[in-house]
This record gives sequence, C-alpha cells and structure tokens, in this order.
Amino acid sequence: MKRRRKRTRSPAHSGVDDFKTIVIYSTLGIATASGVFLAGRHFYKKSKANNVEKKSLQEGNPATYAKQLKMAFDNDTWFGWGTNEEQVFQVFNQIPSKAFYQKVQNAYADLYGRSLNSDLEDELSSNDYNTVIRILSSKNTK
Repeated sequence: MKRRRKRTRSPAHSGVDDFKTIVIYSTLGIATASGVFLAGRHFYKKSKANNVEKKSLQEGNPATYAKQLKMAFDNDTWFGWGTNEEQVFQVFNQIPSKAFYQKVQNAYADLYGRSLNSDLEDELSSNDYNTVIRILSSKNTK
C-alpha cells in the first residue's frame, strides 16, 4: 500500500484563501444589510401611507383633499380618458389656504409617493393648470 502524503499549503496560498473568505463574507454581509435596509424602508413607507390613509376619512384633513385630487386624476370622463378637471377645480376651491395646500402636497406624497405638482402638470392642460394656480394664488397664506 502506498501512503499518501499530506499536502501542506504554502503561506502565500493560505493568504489567498483567507482573502477570498473575507471577500465572500463581506459581500454577503453587505447584501444582507442592504436587504434589511430596503425592507425596513418599504415597511416604514407603507405604515406611513396607511396612517395617512386612515386620516383621509376625516373631513377637512389634508389627506382627504389629496385623495380627492388623485381620484379626479384617475376617474376618467364618460369617454373613458382624461382627467376630471371640474373636480380638480372644486377641490382647489375648497382648500382654505396656501399653508394648508402644503399639507395637502405632503399627504399626497405620503399616500402615492409622487409629487402633486408634477401630477397636476401631467394631468392638466396649460390653461387648466393656470386656472389652478390662479385659484391657489387667491388664497391666504395662513
């Protein structure tokens, strides 16, 4: 019977293996930390949106106005396309002040993750957008 000799690794070869191990575990650690961070951020945003959603059932709450505006954007006319501009104007006429409009913008961002002003620009024609700006400009600042 032949005896097998044990292989001994050179110190240089051992250093390469240690480096590979460090790189692998570091990569796994970074991936895990990123996943935990992204999952935490997702659940935080979802929780915040749920809280705002619950408040939107209260009359006079900024989230209520934000929800009404989103519905005006999404509820198509009887032709099946377009935005309900009259509903948008009605909501803006009900907003009491410019400061309150800031709260509506924040609630809209919390609920839908989008900018209300960007959606207004996308959904309305330039004339209708200018009408909304005029309505908002006529409001008190507080």
